[in-house]
Amino acid sequence: MKIIETKGQIADNGSIILPPGVLDTMCVTAGDTVHLAYLSHHPVKQINSYGEFFLTKDGIDHVNEPVEAPESAELSVPHALLEAAGIPLDDDLDIRCEDGAIIIESADPVKQLPPQLMELFDSIGVSHDTIRCVLEGGAEDEE
Repeated sequence: MKIIETKGQIADNGSIILPPGVLDTMCVTAGDTVHLAYLSHHPVKQINSYGEFFLTKDGIDHVNEPVEAPESAELSVPHALLEAAGIPLDDDLDIRCEDGAIIIESADPVKQLPPQLMELFDSIGVSHDTIRCVLEGGAEDEE
């Protein structure tokens, strides 16, 4: 499944005017009921947080195929942003979406520790593998 975008207009009375053929491809005609779905971050109110919606004939419960990202989709993080965060330009990244934010970190949790702490661990002989294991919530196998 792919996301295909088309443009329409909002009429003076608030109705949505879609280009010819859009409704035909959905197998809907004038007077048919359609469903609008949207995403909201608000815990109580039904606010369209993103200002976007999804028009369906049968509702979102019937959409069960994963949506493919466009082939040309790629995330480009500015080098200045990575440098300011102390992340090497050739590092693998861990990117997560959280409420109202996109978090970009080094995929290696050891690289996220302050240099002074790493110097301390190095001086007392704690291996980077042990640190990584602890940071990832595991326990290192005892030998």
